[in-house]
Amino acid sequence: MDGMGTPVTVAVRRQTMPARSGDAVAWVEEGLRLARGFDGCLGGGVLRDSGDENVLHAIYRFADEAALGDWERSEQRRRWLEAGSPLVLDARVQRRTGIEGWFDGPQLRRSVDVRTGDARTVVVRSAPQRWKQAMAIWVGMYPVNVASSWVISTLPWWGDAPVLLRSALVVTVLAPLMTFVMMPAVTRVLRPWLRRNPGAIRTERSLLEALDSRAAAPRPPGTARG
Repeated sequence: MDGMGTPVTVAVRRQTMPARSGDAVAWVEEGLRLARGFDGCLGGGVLRDSGDENVLHAIYRFADEAALGDWERSEQRRRWLEAGSPLVLDARVQRRTGIEGWFDGPQLRRSVDVRTGDARTVVVRSAPQRWKQAMAIWVGMYPVNVASSWVISTLPWWGDAPVLLRSALVVTVLAPLMTFVMMPAVTRVLRPWLRRNPGAIRTERSLLEALDSRAAAPRPPGTARG
């Protein structure tokens, strides 16, 4: 799923240089200011971690994947990231769409060796374990399969239809039903069980609530819309 037409939320956790946390805050805020200048940006904000003042949580939203892609591929963002690289020791990025891709996507982790200064980006697995994914899909698919089988049994012409036509009709109905209805509901209900670190849910929720509060707060005249 490419998320077209679905708002995308990006949350970035950055471990900053202890002696330059103030500079890092100003740098992140500058990046958010640049992002707001792009079409489709719905706002953003930055918070300090309550347990470590050197950890910054930035969160921003775009109207869809295309708008986010324009920002991520922009020259302004590239120069901004280069300017801030001396301030950041580690960065983790999470993306969320309206349907959350059924399950959590991977995190990108940027690690810096403090001795050599070498940096690398690796993929950190954040999706649930595969057996949990299989169980969640079963929970969503079973009632859909039962309901569809019952509906099909009431159609007098179904048995005479070609196999390829029947298969195409079933997939046409079940695929969007699973993607947009059943799996979002199942993953929402089972999220505490699916997620390996329930504390991450509370952190993400607090960031989203902070962003919503920031967007809803009255702005002084002449302030750019975030």
